[in-house]
Amino acid sequence: MLKVPLTSEEYLSTCGKNKFSVFDIERDMFMIYVEEFKQLYRDVGLEVEFGAKCYRLDTPNEHVLLEDLRPRGFQSVIRKAGIDEEHTISVLTKLAQWHAASAVRVDRKGAYPSHISDGMFNDDGKQLISKLTDNMVPYILDTLTTIEGHEAYYEDIKGLAGHITDKILQVGVIDPEEFNVLNHSDCWLSNIMFRYDRESGKLLDSYLVDYQICKYGSVAIDLISFLLSSTKLEIKVNKFDYFIKQYYDQLIKHLKLLSYNKKLPSLIDIHKSLLKNGIWGYMAVCDVMAASLLEETESASFDNLFSDSPEADAFRTLLYNGKTYKEHLRIVLPWLHNRGALQNETI
Repeated sequence: MLKVPLTSEEYLSTCGKNKFSVFDIERDMFMIYVEEFKQLYRDVGLEVEFGAKCYRLDTPNEHVLLEDLRPRGFQSVIRKAGIDEEHTISVLTKLAQWHAASAVRVDRKGAYPSHISDGMFNDDGKQLISKLTDNMVPYILDTLTTIEGHEAYYEDIKGLAGHITDKILQVGVIDPEEFNVLNHSDCWLSNIMFRYDRESGKLLDSYLVDYQICKYGSVAIDLISFLLSSTKLEIKVNKFDYFIKQYYDQLIKHLKLLSYNKKLPSLIDIHKSLLKNGIWGYMAVCDVMAASLLEETESASFDNLFSDSPEADAFRTLLYNGKTYKEHLRIVLPWLHNRGALQNETI
């Protein structure tokens, strides 16, 4: 599979090549840092795979060339349906292995270079975050008026308008006193593939794809994005704390396996970070959760997500008004509200 950049003016102005190309970043992740993670596990006798093999073409053009995983029994799942508990725990185990290795790697080799560790949390990414959050508030508010019980949190979301980007960027500020990892930062169903036994259909493994916006920092970034965007509605909130415990147990297991030399985080530490960085839940709601639950439409495109055309406005209206999306909003937004994630407190 060959990945190349879009060529539209909207893409180039929002995500085009600035100081570093996201394609160069992803190729470095595959060919340098993921290989380092895998070697850490090999050194203690465990084979762990995180994704497809990556190849380099002798060309100056931006690209990422990846192995096709389908012949090996991998497939994606229907994103709109969400995944069940078994699939969720499989992904959380993979994230725990990834996070553990990424933390041990810093302990032994030092910090990641900034183009790897910053993700979208820089001047180049600020415009993208703003378009995904503050600019989408009017669409969210219009949708909320059609949802029963929205009065409880409507004013809080309205009060967030104009402040969300700064609050999101605050999530990216590294707290050296916290347990920090290199987050995948785009962990949702479109970037996950599952391997099944061809005869029994049993789930065997899960792989992560698309390493373009990794971010060093709190584990809350990956955990909130994945659990709010990709799980079935009936377990999304009801089993959130249970899933965090499953992740935590795997994280500690693999940190110990890799002989992590620093203080191990406690389960309370993880929950504190999830609460502290709760605004990331709103980011997940208006970004990856909306995309994951979008009805099939030919109007879905990068340009229609960000441009100012009438067609783009119609697409964004559709994006935030789907029946399934509203069903999830009705559950997730009150949950975020009750956790304090929608408060516009002074930072």
